[in-house]
Amino acid sequence: MVPDPGAPAAPQEQNRVLAGELILNGQRYHLVPAEDSASPAPAPASDVRLLTSRELQVVSCVCAGWGNKQIATKLNISTWTVAAHLRRIFVKLGVDTRAAMVSRCLGAVSLPPAP
Repeated sequence: MVPDPGAPAAPQEQNRVLAGELILNGQRYHLVPAEDSASPAPAPASDVRLLTSRELQVVSCVCAGWGNKQIATKLNISTWTVAAHLRRIFVKLGVDTRAAMVSRCLGAVSLPPAP
């Protein structure tokens, strides 16, 4: 039996996956593999060991949810110094957000007492 070229394709033929693309109701979509980011890897011990004791204090305060002003007050430093510490920490850990930093360091630091 030869299919009629003018007849609409069966649903299973309209919605098929080819190598690297998906055709859905006549629309062609390019498939891009997703990265497995369900659970970010904790920072290797060597990365955390790169941090100075003051940087670890700053990380600890950020992990507790404190803002830069609270951290500055607690550590008796300026907010500019807190920001400088954070920039250096980000570079050392290879992250670019506070959330990523916390994710990488949460198990390696102890949380400070509430302000």
